Amino acid sequence: HSARVLPNIEFPNVRDKGLMWAWQDSPAFNRYRGDSWMKEPCRTCPEKEKDLGGCRCQAFLLSGDAESADPVCSMSPHHHLIEKAIEDAQNPVLQAQPILFRNDKNSKKIISGEAKELVKDFHATP
Repeated sequence: HSARVLPNIEFPNVRDKGLMWAWQDSPAFNRYRGDSWMKEPCRTCPEKEKDLGGCRCQAFLLSGDAESADPVCSMSPHHHLIEKAIEDAQNPVLQAQPILFRNDKNSKKIISGEAKELVKDFHATP
């Protein structure tokens, strides 16, 4: 996941106006500088000068809003997503399964149902 997927931002090509302009003056790189873009709880947070509101890409990925508080922050209304991910990681649903190589013989077993015990559905989250 990268900043290129953030909505309504067009990053400049440094070949057009140069690296200095792109970094210092372009709207894309200035969009999240300072704190005027911040929403609550970031806007009034005493840590905002230190963490700068967290990661915009992570906020967008997990909340759908790049201007929302980074869900890693305990003050974020989306922090429960991080807590759930940590809980899921500590209690994995996945179980070790033997490797079933795909060849004609095993494919026939899978299709016929003979390999039912070797081929199980599993998910990373419950």
